[in-house]
Amino acid sequence: MRFSWKIFILSFLIIIISFGAGGFVLVNSVFTSSLNAKIESVCQSNAYATASFYSMNINAQASGYNASYIDYTIKNSTKQLTSSSDDTKVEIGDKSIVTALGGIEFADEVKENERNYRIISDNERKYLQVVSLVNILGKDYYIQSIADITGVYENRNNYFRTYQIILMCVAFGASFLLLVFSRLITRPLVKLTQTANEIADGNFEKRAESSSTKETYELSNSFNTMTDFVEKYIGELNEEVRRRDDFVSAFTHELKTPLTSVIGYADMMRSYELDADKRRKCADNIYKEGKRLESLSANLLDLLVLKHTDVEFSEINTKIIESDTKSSVLFLLKKYDITLEIEFEQATIIAEPALLKTLIYNLIDNSCKASEQGGKVIVKGACQGERYAVCVGDYGRGIPKEELAKITEPFYMVDKSRARSMGGAGIGLALCNEIARLHGSSLKIDSEVGVGTVISFDVPIADLKEDESVGEY
Repeated sequence: MRFSWKIFILSFLIIIISFGAGGFVLVNSVFTSSLNAKIESVCQSNAYATASFYSMNINAQASGYNASYIDYTIKNSTKQLTSSSDDTKVEIGDKSIVTALGGIEFADEVKENERNYRIISDNERKYLQVVSLVNILGKDYYIQSIADITGVYENRNNYFRTYQIILMCVAFGASFLLLVFSRLITRPLVKLTQTANEIADGNFEKRAESSSTKETYELSNSFNTMTDFVEKYIGELNEEVRRRDDFVSAFTHELKTPLTSVIGYADMMRSYELDADKRRKCADNIYKEGKRLESLSANLLDLLVLKHTDVEFSEINTKIIESDTKSSVLFLLKKYDITLEIEFEQATIIAEPALLKTLIYNLIDNSCKASEQGGKVIVKGACQGERYAVCVGDYGRGIPKEELAKITEPFYMVDKSRARSMGGAGIGLALCNEIARLHGSSLKIDSEVGVGTVISFDVPIADLKEDESVGEY
């Protein structure tokens, strides 16, 4: 059942039940008040008749009148009292006048100088019977007043019928207003449902409209926030799928190229009679492509392992990093004819020494490959607040801005032909970025085509980590 119908039915029932119960109580209260007023009136009339009859006969008894005089006063009093009221009949006599209307028990309950009353029905009419008892000359006399109170009950029924008509009008009016009201209340929810359905159909740009009420406004904002998150998450998933497909495609291609060369040269050596120089060249090419496959596999394995490895850090002096870096890159500098300018500010940092050296080495290697012969690579290290920043820069070809966001993806190469000719496979920067992540950082790349590239990252400084127990490197 729709929420609007639930609101409508619940509100309608509350209004009708409350209005109906209130009307019943009101009409019944008016009826009770009228009936009590009538009872009080007839009781007072009966009291007056009893007092008049009693005083008249007491005086007559004192004057010496006999019982025959009492019979006379009964007839005379009855006639006078009955004529004084149009709707009340007065009777004076023995017990039989009370029992004539039935109810012997009622007559027996009447005691001397007491007054009892009851409501009786006769032929669809209602009567009020009020009876009192007096004793004169040793004989009991019943004074009975009978009033027709059918009108009181008819008025109550008329009130109920009138109220039923009013209640029906209220029901129709309330149903119309409640229907409109429930639709107005649930309209934002209906729109929100429609928006959710559109988003479920793939329209992730759709957003819920804001409402004037605070609750629905907050609900719409929460829904839009959730939608933004879902859209962002789906975008990330799509990007991850794209990267995975690119990774598989690139990995397959990177494997295929050296394997094709290995198979080709091996088949040539197997199928043809070659002289010693050609056989040596074929073997040399097979060796190079095999080493390339070995390097590719090692780098790829390192990348995968680092993503699921907890690294143990230790304290290390930056001057040691500087010295080890100079020694490890001598071969690169000679190979590419590059000059290295390196300077590390004295500090003690927290890092994994082997990974940190691999990171710096790979960055220098990339800078050498991007530089022309005779170029220069600059490596700087300095304290920056709580972190120690390391920058590696060159004056090489630079990287286009549109390529910067993808440069750290595995197997991504800006210049594929040049990279492969230098033995690259596009994993170096991805590996460097993963190592930087393990140190709580990431690669920051600033590059301009034809000017050069600067890649930086940072690591924690040990002096600010006194609460950590780390070993001296």
